[in-house]
Amino acid sequence: MPQVPLQIQAREQVALKVQSRQEQGKGPVGQMRRLQGQLPGVIYGHNQPAESFKTDAHGLERILSKGGQNAIILIEHEEPDRAPEQALIRDVQYHKVRGHVLHLDLLRIDPSETLRANVPILTEGEPEGVRNEGGALQQALTSIEMECVVSEMPSAMVIDVSSLVIGDSLHVSDLVEQEPRITTDPDRTIVNILAPRLITEEEEAEEIEG
Repeated sequence: MPQVPLQIQAREQVALKVQSRQEQGKGPVGQMRRLQGQLPGVIYGHNQPAESFKTDAHGLERILSKGGQNAIILIEHEEPDRAPEQALIRDVQYHKVRGHVLHLDLLRIDPSETLRANVPILTEGEPEGVRNEGGALQQALTSIEMECVVSEMPSAMVIDVSSLVIGDSLHVSDLVEQEPRITTDPDRTIVNILAPRLITEEEEAEEIEG
């Protein structure tokens, strides 16, 4: 099994301006976007009470479109006596039909604390077994758990799979030597390079099940 290069993508910090939200209930909150161009949200954590807020809809969606869901959010309160806070996006609710954001959950963090979190796994390059042998890349694991200081938590891990040939499998254990902060079970499979025959068998099995 060839060693696969691992690239760690640093987590960015982006600012989000918020103001306290008095609107409560489905009706008033539902009208915020149409009447004010605002979206509702809540921030909680660190043994502090949950706070309802609202923020500019277009500004938030711009942040999310640029990968902000994996960033450290610097919360800038409209109230002048409130100090900025740092948070992670815990949940984003989207409209099922239109696709726009409906609600945002933020989790307060201390940049110096240790946290366990799932980090997305991305692949780059075309495997040799796909390019020259007609195989297919099967990704079995799309995120990996890490434990580290919040300020050092990556936004993603990128693995170069271009050297993999048919029959190769990449496991979590293959990455731990390069990144010891990984806490996911080392026996978990991340990617496989399948032979053409196996691809056909899997497709036929899916058709039968369907």
